[in-house]
Amino acid sequence: MSRIPQIIHTEFSTLWKFSLLSFVIAGLTGFLYRFGFLMPLPEWLHLGNIRHAHSHLMFFNWITPPILIWMAAEVIGGEDKDSFYRIKQSIYTMMCLGLLSWPFFLLYGYRPVSIGSADLPVAAMLSGLVMITWYWFGVLYYKARQSLKSASLSVMLFDGALAALVVSSLGAWGVSVYQFSPLESPLISKALTSFFLGVFTEGWVVLGVLGILWSGVNRPKLNIKEGWFWKPVLFGAMLISPFSLNPTILTSPMLYSAKAGLLLIVVGLSINLFGLMRSSFAASAIGMVILLLLGLKILFQAGALFPTGIWPGEHGLRILYLHLVLLGFGTTGLITAFYPATATLTKWSYVVAMAAVLITLGMFSGYWPGIFIPQHFVYWLAGAALLPVLPMARLLIGGRV
Repeated sequence: MSRIPQIIHTEFSTLWKFSLLSFVIAGLTGFLYRFGFLMPLPEWLHLGNIRHAHSHLMFFNWITPPILIWMAAEVIGGEDKDSFYRIKQSIYTMMCLGLLSWPFFLLYGYRPVSIGSADLPVAAMLSGLVMITWYWFGVLYYKARQSLKSASLSVMLFDGALAALVVSSLGAWGVSVYQFSPLESPLISKALTSFFLGVFTEGWVVLGVLGILWSGVNRPKLNIKEGWFWKPVLFGAMLISPFSLNPTILTSPMLYSAKAGLLLIVVGLSINLFGLMRSSFAASAIGMVILLLLGLKILFQAGALFPTGIWPGEHGLRILYLHLVLLGFGTTGLITAFYPATATLTKWSYVVAMAAVLITLGMFSGYWPGIFIPQHFVYWLAGAALLPVLPMARLLIGGRV
């Protein structure tokens, strides 16, 4: 077992299991959301609240903690138990708050909850506390990072990812502040949410997973400076939020800045894809699957640069894209990294399940040829949503890091 998976197995095994458990709960919540298309749900369950519970738990407790765990293992020596203890405190607190927010999102969404004589937006308050733990981890990471004499490419990617996580939180704080302001404009809330989601997904998740993929991989000799692997993605992620808005309300400067951001992301990710294709990472079949998913992501975004009539903010396309990045590239990359030489059958089972989800969401996108959409499609959509839970539950019960 290589150095970083060994450190994770020794120091962070319980946290990793906590993340797997959170994925299972969030996945079942996503299945419940799609089941709501088939059968009427109880009056106290609303589809919008179920969707918020699903997405926030995936963000808070699944896609974020494993990246933080790997970052800590990368920059802290295996013998520094005190630093590991402080890091684990921050991540445990983060995940407990994230799990605690799940029932409030599920039952109330962002609506206030009556507690005594007060009406409090508990889910939003817990989300704010989760973001504070991001800053807590950031301070600890920065202190550990200072002890490194030189930074590898993966550490540079992690630095950029952490910067994106902090910047994305500004959009989320803006949504919280807006809820208590006298302004009444759905566009403001939508714009702030889009900023958060764009920087979080493109900056934090993509750069974080790329940092993990490059960890332990000898970078091929390319006449490209390290900054090109992460800076275009980081700065591009801060510009693309207009793509989530209705195109009829965008001004020309907004559209051009969004396309400039998209171009930066495509360039940065293409450099990473080219480098990984020429490295030892591409030697494995599942490594090639991850690179294929990254390539599909690049193609999706490159297509939006041209006047094709495809708008990334369309609901069906956006849902497909987010699952391609988070469930596809992100989660497949994490599983492969955390189980480098074990759980092969389970990993491939997950790949098949993930592909089923993406195919059914492609059918839902509005761009799938109607002749290839099966009858009673909604049953396929709901059934596919349940599939990724099964291999992840297998890893939770019997998998070993």
